Amino acid sequence: MNVQGLAFGNWTSFSEIIYFFKFFGEFLMHTSQSQQTKSSATSSSMQSCIDNCIRCAQVCLQTAMNHCLEMGGKHVEPEHFRLMMNCAEICQLSANFMLSSSRFHNRTCEVCAEICDACAMDCGRIGNMEECASTCRECADSCKQMASMVTH
Repeated sequence: MNVQGLAFGNWTSFSEIIYFFKFFGEFLMHTSQSQQTKSSATSSSMQSCIDNCIRCAQVCLQTAMNHCLEMGGKHVEPEHFRLMMNCAEICQLSANFMLSSSRFHNRTCEVCAEICDACAMDCGRIGNMEECASTCRECADSCKQMASMVTH
């Protein structure tokens, strides 16, 4: 079997081979540049979402462990308290999935947005928890945007 025949099939001249590699190299450079532009935009929005998730996890945990436990009453109702802890956990998990470039980050962000929305509504219902509610809403919006992005 002819090794040259395997590599370059029906090409008849060296100039055809050179032309192919020149064209292929230009194609790769163009593809790489457009991927870098997309990657920069994605990186920026992903970094924003990571920051929002980490902030929300921190605010929910601190609010639950300090404000809610000290206030008592409806602030420590099991359903409300669980929701706040769940929100803190899913936010941290979503940030971790994005930080590790997991191909599943859009799915964790989708669930995170749903839980953050529920937590924001519940904090609004309880009252005197504006920081937690607004942080959860901001995180939910960011996660909805991230969940809608196509991943490869």
